[in-house]
Amino acid sequence: MSANPATHLIIPMTAAEEKELAITYALYDSSYGPLLIASSSRGILFIGFGEENHLLLELRDRYPAAVINSGEDPLHRRALALIEEPAGEDVLLLHLKGTTFQMKVWEALLQIPYGKTTSYANLANRIGRPAASRAVGSAVGKNPVACLIPCHRVLRSDNQMGGYHWGTHIKEQLLKKESTQ
Repeated sequence: MSANPATHLIIPMTAAEEKELAITYALYDSSYGPLLIASSSRGILFIGFGEENHLLLELRDRYPAAVINSGEDPLHRRALALIEEPAGEDVLLLHLKGTTFQMKVWEALLQIPYGKTTSYANLANRIGRPAASRAVGSAVGKNPVACLIPCHRVLRSDNQMGGYHWGTHIKEQLLKKESTQ
């Protein structure tokens, strides 16, 4: 187990790719509860915790033109293994849709060391936009791949938990697991 896991590689999704996107998804049991993992032919594009119908609606909202089919992809099991053992060294391709600013924030999130946390203000400084803490917070909240891009490692400037799209109870569990390994 490595203290600093390998960084995943983000492949930005083009508008042309989005129009012809085929998505494969499957629901898995994780130590954090039900988990939906979805991928394209280029990489993982969505991971969410919760109830399948709700997650499928979110996936369809994010990718309205996509053909979405249930099925397993070997990438799904690799992603699940990294969620269960976040200090693993596997590198995954993440095929993500987002703005240039969001991509910059998500890349910065990948640089937060395993077992460490930072604040929205520090993250804004890290990307060279010190006055953009709120915009950074918004980009963090739009992370489409749950904990593979470790948005759970961002705390409020007063070191309080702050929100988490998948629920603060999951954020607490993720941080607790990282602090004990």
